[in-house]
Amino acid sequence: MSEYEKSKTARRVAAVIYLLVLGFILGGTYLSQRQKQASNPVNPAMQSTADMLG
Repeated sequence: MSEYEKSKTARRVAAVIYLLVLGFILGGTYLSQRQKQASNPVNPAMQSTADMLG
């Protein structure tokens, strides 16, 4: 295998690893954000409107 082919293979492997790490970070951030939104209490302004309606 020539030096060019070896470096090409190494760059492809590095790119795949980079994409996997990036996907892991972005996926974790997305899930964390969804969990925070789901666990937040009701907005006080919305709660007072709900109290007025009954």
